[in-house]
Amino acid sequence: MSFPVRPVAAQSGDLSRCKILESRDQYRACHIRVPDSEERMAAIVLGDQYYSFFRLVKDSQKALQIAAKLVYRGDEVAITRTIKGDVIWIYETDAQEDKAKEAIKSRSTAQMPILNSGLWKFLASEHEYRPCQIRVPDVAKPMTAIYNEGQYYSHLRTVREQQQAIELAERLSSKGHAARITKHEQAWAIWVLESEAAIQA
Repeated sequence: MSFPVRPVAAQSGDLSRCKILESRDQYRACHIRVPDSEERMAAIVLGDQYYSFFRLVKDSQKALQIAAKLVYRGDEVAITRTIKGDVIWIYETDAQEDKAKEAIKSRSTAQMPILNSGLWKFLASEHEYRPCQIRVPDVAKPMTAIYNEGQYYSHLRTVREQQQAIELAERLSSKGHAARITKHEQAWAIWVLESEAAIQA
């Protein structure tokens, strides 16, 4: 089934240069490099055009407002829909796709949405979570955990490579388990949602 790429019109003005992509079949996730920058940027490919990651916005109306401002200043914009919200991308005229097979470099939490299936994410800052001890049904001993966005996540495993952590989180996600990844010095910890957890007094 083909999904047309539809331009959007907003009350604040014409958004014909803003494309909303309704399906993953319409684009491909990748990484790009642009002139005058050493950074390897998260991006999508639409036809033969590359759009770099700009921002993840939870509210669709807010995403349209931001897109309108970008269009007003002269940018071309694409919006993709994800479980976490709307992702805004900006067209890069001189981009070159980076097809290196190296491990994915450390990025901010905001840059990760296109790399995951929606049930896991990186917690890039220690301010985003709180270490704690929890109890869960049928487990006698308290469990090491983190508290994030009103939920408890128990420690599953610590690995040396970021790519290992991502692959494990993806496997958990494919089975319907929400997960979080945190970095600790040169290692990466994977945490799994415990929906019936209670804080250890």
